[in-house]
Amino acid sequence: MTKMISGWDIGGAHVKVARCDQQGQLIQVIQVACPLWQGIEQLEQAIASIFTQLNNKGDVAAITMTGELVDIFSDRQAGVEGILACLAHYINVDNTYVYAAELGWLTPNNAIKNWQHVASRNWQASATHVAQRIPNGLFVDIGSTTSDIIPFVEGQAVPQKHDDFGRQTSRELLYTGAIRTPLIAISQTAPFNGLSVSLAAELFATTADIWCLLGELNPSAIQDTSADGQSWELDACACRIARLLGTDANQAEEKQWVQLAQWFAEQQCHQITDAILHVLSAHSELPSDAPLIGAGVGRFIVKFCAQRLNRPYLDFHTVIDSANPEASDHAPAVAVALLAKHKLP
Repeated sequence: MTKMISGWDIGGAHVKVARCDQQGQLIQVIQVACPLWQGIEQLEQAIASIFTQLNNKGDVAAITMTGELVDIFSDRQAGVEGILACLAHYINVDNTYVYAAELGWLTPNNAIKNWQHVASRNWQASATHVAQRIPNGLFVDIGSTTSDIIPFVEGQAVPQKHDDFGRQTSRELLYTGAIRTPLIAISQTAPFNGLSVSLAAELFATTADIWCLLGELNPSAIQDTSADGQSWELDACACRIARLLGTDANQAEEKQWVQLAQWFAEQQCHQITDAILHVLSAHSELPSDAPLIGAGVGRFIVKFCAQRLNRPYLDFHTVIDSANPEASDHAPAVAVALLAKHKLP
C-alpha cells in the first residue's frame, strides 16, 4: 500500500477525518459540521470541505459511522446504504474499506449486506485500538451528543452488547454529551435564589451553555448551532439558561448563572459517574486501579469522573503516543485510520 489513509467517522452532526501515513504517523485530524438530519446534501457539502482542507481524495478511505440514525432515513439499514451511496460519488469504491468490527474490513457492497456490523460501531474501533495499548481499563468517549463507556479486559474490548438498543440497556451508551444535550434532559427543576424552580420543557439551552460558562469549552471552537441560533459567548449562554427558568439573564448577577451552570454540571457528572459504576459492576475482574481513558470533546468530564472514583485518568491521544489533542477529540476517526494501517494490504 503506497497511499495515505484517511479515517472517516461520519456522524449525524459532524464528520471527523484523521489522516495517517503508512507508518501510522498522524498527519491531520479535523472535524466539519454536518447536520445530516437536514438532508444528504449536508454530507455532500462536508465531503467537499474535507477534500479542500486535506486534499485527500486519493487516499485509502477507512469508514465508520453513526449518521445512519438520523431521521432522514427510514431505518438504520437505509441509513448505512444512503451514506455509503453518497460516499461512492466522491471516493473510489476500490479505495474504500468499511469498518465492520468482528467481520473486519468490508467493501461498500458487502458493508450494505452486513449493515448490522457497520451501523454505529465507531466506539468499537476506538475501544479495540486502546485495548491494544493498555490491557485493562474503561474507555469513555464523551462527544457532543452521547457518551460511550466501554470496558476492556486483558487486551480485549468486552462490551455486553453491540447494537445501540442493547448498549442503552447496559448503559454502555448514554445519551448525554458536552454540547447538544438539552438541559431539560438533565433535570426538570433547578435551584435558584434558594427556590426549586420548574424548568420549561423546551429546547432553550444545552450543555454547551453550562460548559462555556464554566470555562471548559472554548466558544469559538464549537461548530454546533446554539438553541436560539445566537453565539456561544458567555452572555448569550446565560440568556438561554435564563429562559428555562422563565426569566431573563439581566434579572440576576453573572455569578448566579455561573453557579446554576455548576449545578447542572454536577447533575450531568453524576449521571455519567452512575453509568460508569453500572458498567464496572458487570466487570469485577477489572483491577481497582484500572484507568479511565478519556476521549471526545467532553473528555474533561471523564477526568472529573475519574477523580470521583479515585481512578487514574489518561487522554486517548497520550495512550496512542500522539502529541495532538485533536486525536482525543475525534478518537473513532483516528482509530479506524490506525487500525486500517495494520489490517489493509
